[in-house]
Amino acid sequence: MPVSIDFDATSGTTAKINYSVPLPGQNSGKRYVQLDLGIDPETGYLEKARNAGRTFAESAGISRSGSAVNVDKTIAANFLRDRLLSIGHDPKSVERAVSHLPRLLETQNQSGGIGDPIVADDDEIIISDPIFGDPRDLVANFAAKAIEGKVVVPGTGPGGSGTTTEVVDEETPDPQLFLVETYGVSSFLGDYGMGRTVRTFTLLPGESTTIRLKTWQSTKESRKHSSSIIDSHEQSAKERFATKLQDETTDKQTKSKSRKWAVEAEAKASWGWGSAKVKASAEGESHSAREQFARSASESVGEHSRDASSKREMSITSSSETEIEIGEETSIERVINNVNMRRVLNFVFRELNQTYSTKLHLKNIHVAYSNGLENTWRQVPLSGLRELLIEVLNPNNVDIDEIAQRILKVAGTVMSLDDTPVRILETVTYDSQNDTVEINEATLDATGNYAPPTENFYYRVKKGALAQENHSNPVDGVLLSEQTIVMRTDSVIVEALLGQSDALDNYAMEIQEAAAGKDTIANERDALLLSTLAAIGDPIERAKAAAELFANSGKDDGV
Repeated sequence: MPVSIDFDATSGTTAKINYSVPLPGQNSGKRYVQLDLGIDPETGYLEKARNAGRTFAESAGISRSGSAVNVDKTIAANFLRDRLLSIGHDPKSVERAVSHLPRLLETQNQSGGIGDPIVADDDEIIISDPIFGDPRDLVANFAAKAIEGKVVVPGTGPGGSGTTTEVVDEETPDPQLFLVETYGVSSFLGDYGMGRTVRTFTLLPGESTTIRLKTWQSTKESRKHSSSIIDSHEQSAKERFATKLQDETTDKQTKSKSRKWAVEAEAKASWGWGSAKVKASAEGESHSAREQFARSASESVGEHSRDASSKREMSITSSSETEIEIGEETSIERVINNVNMRRVLNFVFRELNQTYSTKLHLKNIHVAYSNGLENTWRQVPLSGLRELLIEVLNPNNVDIDEIAQRILKVAGTVMSLDDTPVRILETVTYDSQNDTVEINEATLDATGNYAPPTENFYYRVKKGALAQENHSNPVDGVLLSEQTIVMRTDSVIVEALLGQSDALDNYAMEIQEAAAGKDTIANERDALLLSTLAAIGDPIERAKAAAELFANSGKDDGV
C-alpha cells in the first residue's frame, strides 16, 4: 500500500533545539572607508578610469544657461525610470509614475514652487511598496528640485528604504579607492526576568472580575517606535538604527562627499563612511578607526534597544462585563474568580523581560573604486583586488604591487574583542596546468607585508567563526564587541497572594467547618463502599451489591 509520507530509520538526523542559533532579526550593514594611499588623482589613475562616467546633472537631463534652468523631459524620464527600477519598484508602477513627470515639470515651473501631488487616475493602479515607498512621491520630489537646477537621485536610505538624495555635482572627477567592510549584529536569547509592576488588584472572597491586557503592540504608531533590531523584523527599526549609527560613525571630513558616493554605491544598509591613511607605518591608525567604529556601533545598539524598550507600555484594566473591540488594537481578556470564602486574593502583574546576548562582528571585506560620477562604482571581493587595481591605476606612475600590499595589510588583520590581532586572510593558488587549487593560511614576509597577488595567486577572507574558541555562540568573522541587553516583552507574569486574615466571624467559620465535615464524612463513606465492592470477586454479585448500596446511600442523602 503506497504512503505519502515515510520516515527513513536507517539514515539522516532529526531536527533538535539548538540555543546557539541567532535570532531571525540578525542585521548586516556596510561601512565604507575611503583609503588615503597617497596616489596623485591627476597622474596616478588611468585616463579611462579617471574620466569615466558623467555628472548626475547630465544623466538627469538638467542644465543651466546663465540663471535659466532647462530640464530635458525624455532624459529625465529615462533617468528616473532606471533609478526606480534599480531600487526595486514595480515596473508597471514606475511607468505610470514617470508618465506624470512632464505635467509636474510644467505645473511647478509655472507656479514657481511645488505643484499639486500626483493623483492616480481612476483606472491607474500604482503599487506603493511597504519598504521602498510610493514611486510617485520620488518623481514629484525630483521634479520640484529639477526646476531649481538641483539633482535629487532616487535611491535607498541607510536602512534600505526608498528615498531621494540631493547630489552636488563636481566638474572635476575625484577618483578614490575604498574598503567596504560588512558587519553583522547577531542576538541570542538569554534568561527571562521579572520587570516592573504593571498592576495590582484584590478580589474579595467569592468575587469574580474580567481583566483586559493591552500591550505595546496595540497600535501601529506605538509598534513602530517600540520595535528594535534585536527582537523584530520591522523596517522602521532598521531605519532608525542605521540612521543613528551612520550619523555617529561618519567623520566630518568624509560626510560632505558621502552622499555622492552613497548614491553611486547604492549603499543599502549603510552604517557609516570613514577614511583611513594607508601609507607606510600607518596601519595603527586604521586599526584605531575600526576599533572606534566598533565601540560606536556597540553603543548605538544599546541606545537603540533602550529607546525601543522604553516605548513598550502595558496596561491592565478590570471591568464587570466583557467588551469586544474591533480595529488595530489587540487585547486579551480573562475572567478570574476568588474561590476562597474566607480570604481575599491579591494579584500582582509584572512585565516579563528578556535578556539578549548581542554581538557585533566583522563578516567580510570588499574593495571598491569610484571617481564620484555616475556609473563608476566598481566593487569586488579581495580576490579581485589585483584586477581592480590594474583597471584603474596607472602602472607608469604607481607601483600596483605596493598599493595591493598596503590594502592587504590594513584589511588582513582585525583586532578582536579580546584585543587580539586576528589574521582573517587565506591564500588561494591555482595550478592551471593540473587544474588544482591550494588553500593556505596567509603569512607575512620578512618585511612584514603580504606577498602581492598575481594572476594565479590571490587572497580571500576566511569563512566561519575566527578566533572565538573561548566564546559561546560563535558568529561569522571576527567578534568585535558583545553586550547583554534587557528588553521588555509583550507578556506578563502574574503572582497570586492569598490574604492572611479571615473575613468571617466565629459563627460563620463554625458553619463552614460543619459543612466541610459533612462533605468529609460523605467522602469517607463512599470510599468504604467502593473498597467493599472491590472485595467481591463475582462480577454479578458485585453489580447487585453496588446497586443496593448506592441506592440506599442516595436515600440517606435525600435523593
